[in-house]
Amino acid sequence: MKKFVCALLTVSLIMCGAMVASAEWKFERKISIVCPWGVGGGADSTLRPMAELVKKILGQEVEVVNVTGGNGVTAVEYVYKQPADGYTFMLGTQSLFMQDIQGTTSMNFKEEFIPVARLVHAINVITASKKAMERKGYKTFSEMVEYVKKNPFDVSVGMLTSTGLDGASLKQAIEGLDILDVSYPSGSEMNSALVGGHIDIMVTGTDEIEGLIAAGDIVPLLALCEKRMNRYPNVECSIELGINSVLGPARGIFAKKGTPQEAIDALVAAIEEASKDPSWQAFLVQGCYDERPGFAGSAEYAKDCEEDYKLLSEYLKAEGVMKKDYYAK
Repeated sequence: MKKFVCALLTVSLIMCGAMVASAEWKFERKISIVCPWGVGGGADSTLRPMAELVKKILGQEVEVVNVTGGNGVTAVEYVYKQPADGYTFMLGTQSLFMQDIQGTTSMNFKEEFIPVARLVHAINVITASKKAMERKGYKTFSEMVEYVKKNPFDVSVGMLTSTGLDGASLKQAIEGLDILDVSYPSGSEMNSALVGGHIDIMVTGTDEIEGLIAAGDIVPLLALCEKRMNRYPNVECSIELGINSVLGPARGIFAKKGTPQEAIDALVAAIEEASKDPSWQAFLVQGCYDERPGFAGSAEYAKDCEEDYKLLSEYLKAEGVMKKDYYAK
């Protein structure tokens, strides 16, 4: 009996050892992380410092590949055609969810891609032209609202697209106000128009406008978040004003369905370790990314993505542009 128990224990230990060994993943060659947006933008600027840290941790080259076009769809299609072998990943935000819901992807992104890890969760801010504020006499978002009520369509807002993440958060924040929409083909042109006082307000991530705010050319009016920002304590936030708009770009890593779980787990572990690095922590502070929890593992990030999908589905359905309803009863 004792011999049987010992033999059984030995077999069990061997099996457990085999399971541990099989759960380990060693990257043997270069890893590619595709960025759906251009070099120098907020997404690209977030991904590159993380890629450098992950490279040091894993001991393998981590290449950032910019595949632009189609509001992110070109990159989605590119990654979908790559083998799910653990060497190709992609950066994504809720903007890709919106493209999916609008039916612009050839596949169901929600079903064919796996959330791996969140890197940062930025806060969108409604900012105003300093010149326009001085002309019209309001200093806060609440004062601007009162001005709009008395002067319908005398305040203009720059828009890139109403069916993108920034457009969704803006529409939620100014719902019921008679504000004039002005379309722009690019963010740089819209920024210039705001600085020059040709439009009154716009919405964007805090990371993309920090320099303009510091220069005094534009003024943050409303932070779309749960509480006032540490960086801008005198700026009103949406929730305190009863405005249910807290959407902000959550940038995370995705993998094509079928990617080995061991590879995903290994990358998540490396990202988590990198997120504790002092240089990354400094990056978070510089870009105002420290205002919200940044890193999230696969399970937590997947839960957040599901909640965003539901919220954005409701928004796009109301806008009349929903093509894929994942929640139809």
